[in-house]
Amino acid sequence: MHLEGSFQTSVPRKIVWEFLLNPKDIAPCIPDLQSLEIGGPDSFRAKVKVGLSLVRGSMDFEFHITDKVPPSAAKLVGQGRGVGSTIDLQTSFKLDEIGSGTKVGWAADVTMGGIIAGLGSKLLDSTSAKMVEQVLQNFQTKLKEKSTA
Repeated sequence: MHLEGSFQTSVPRKIVWEFLLNPKDIAPCIPDLQSLEIGGPDSFRAKVKVGLSLVRGSMDFEFHITDKVPPSAAKLVGQGRGVGSTIDLQTSFKLDEIGSGTKVGWAADVTMGGIIAGLGSKLLDSTSAKMVEQVLQNFQTKLKEKSTA
């Protein structure tokens, strides 16, 4: 499944870039985050609560920040396992200055396997779109909080 979009923020590109590359900042944007373990400057592990149709429980994710082109692009790659399922995702970000703010372009490719993959594309597409929207809302809220702190 492929999702993409963009949004604009009044936050300067340098602050957006630093936020994106800090696991302590980006991980809490994940909905239903249960725990976080920082592995290094470019990696972290997260336990995430899953509730999708009859599939309920937790998934363990490993995330890595790759393909950094400071201060304009990076990729967040994650692999998740749990509840009889797997989720592989690659999310790329492109940051463009617009005046004193930033345009954040993003694209996400998600591959699911196991029980979750058997739920049907209509349910998965709808749920994935809602989850991405929630991540982006959390991202924008936390980014503004950080820029005014």
